Amino acid sequence: MEQTAVEKKFGKYVMASMITMFLQSAYSMIDGLFVSNLIGDTALSAVNVAWPIIAVVTAIGTGVGCGGAVMMSTKQGEGKNEESNIVRANVILALLASSIVVTILFLILLTPLLKLMGAEGELLRLSQIYGRVMLTGGVLQILSCGLTPLLRNDNRAVSAMMIMVGGLFVNLGLDFVFMYVFHMGIGGAAGASLCAQLFTTLCCLIILGTKKTDPIRFSQFIIRKEYWKKIFKTAVSPFGISLTPSLLILYHNVACLKFGGDLAVKAYALISSTVGSYRVLLIGVAEGIQPLASYAYGAHDFHAIRKIRNKAIITAMSVSFFLFIFTIATARFYPAIYGYEGEAAELGYHAVMVTAAQLIFTGLVRVTNSFFYSVGKDKYSLFMIYFDPLIMTPLTIVILPRIFGLDGIWITAVVTQFILNIVAFGMFASHERQMKRMEAAKTLAGKWEG
Repeated sequence: MEQTAVEKKFGKYVMASMITMFLQSAYSMIDGLFVSNLIGDTALSAVNVAWPIIAVVTAIGTGVGCGGAVMMSTKQGEGKNEESNIVRANVILALLASSIVVTILFLILLTPLLKLMGAEGELLRLSQIYGRVMLTGGVLQILSCGLTPLLRNDNRAVSAMMIMVGGLFVNLGLDFVFMYVFHMGIGGAAGASLCAQLFTTLCCLIILGTKKTDPIRFSQFIIRKEYWKKIFKTAVSPFGISLTPSLLILYHNVACLKFGGDLAVKAYALISSTVGSYRVLLIGVAEGIQPLASYAYGAHDFHAIRKIRNKAIITAMSVSFFLFIFTIATARFYPAIYGYEGEAAELGYHAVMVTAAQLIFTGLVRVTNSFFYSVGKDKYSLFMIYFDPLIMTPLTIVILPRIFGLDGIWITAVVTQFILNIVAFGMFASHERQMKRMEAAKTLAGKWEG
């Protein structure tokens, strides 16, 4: 990736990343469509209840993969390609180590966690079945999510996208076979997702091992403790970005059970399967800029950093507004698509309409999260990522439902995302001032050398 051409790759990387992220999230959406129509809306609620636990596993894979990808791109920007290859090999080792520990831990904790979230009766039984199958394949989930960022940072963004397309078709086809032909129920939906992730993992490894320039070699698998430390430190930010939507699902499910029971949980499941899936496109915009921003940061190209940042903000805000309009225009169709009827259909439609406004503000938040960890501003990124799920949303979702009832749950995300937009503008202004000081220092140093 030539330094002078970094910003010209913006469209390619962002578009490929948006499609990749959407397809990655589509696994749960497809499972939801099949289970809701072939089993019932309680099964869709079960997928939604179990998903925050499973999402911790996928978030670890995404976090480690993106953390290593940032380090790879920075090394490439510094002109240290061989070190970048060793970093890549260490990321793969870190993914394998993480997957073994996480799989065992969450299989043990699955049932207590589901009960803690309020699941009981048939909802608990179906959640356990789905969760156990998915967690048994934890190694595949972590590898499939963690290897994709490595492809993207190896200038294989389009290849990563095409692999996800293939995985989606595998998932879709096997969902039909396992659930419709063999009547395997909700466990079949989970099994189809794991088979798709196996396909993704194998394809990623094949491409990384057979590429013409800088392929994976056994000689590169040299364990470097200092690399692991940096990888996991940076991973905290993308881990949070990936996990936050699922933490928010957890909070909303608990609030729904308290204020509206199973019917409210079903309404929120419809939000997660529609508005939640659209939000992933905005994460795609944000993650698409990571290789470019990290490379420019490693090369100390402040002009490219500024151009990438500005294009990302404009793109994300434009996509955000489009998604809001699209959701409002199509919301009436969602209940029927997911097999909702009667009171569940009406409440689901109303919930989607009320919460859709969050999409207007989500794009800027996502770009802020990814941009700052990509350019070494971890403190900014960590604040933006964790302040919402750990402090702001828990407080808001306790207060607003007591004032507005169920509508207070639906507007929680709208309020929190609006507040984070204000914080984001302040951070970008502060970072711009810092870059100007660094540019001035660089210019002064050049004059002294001259």
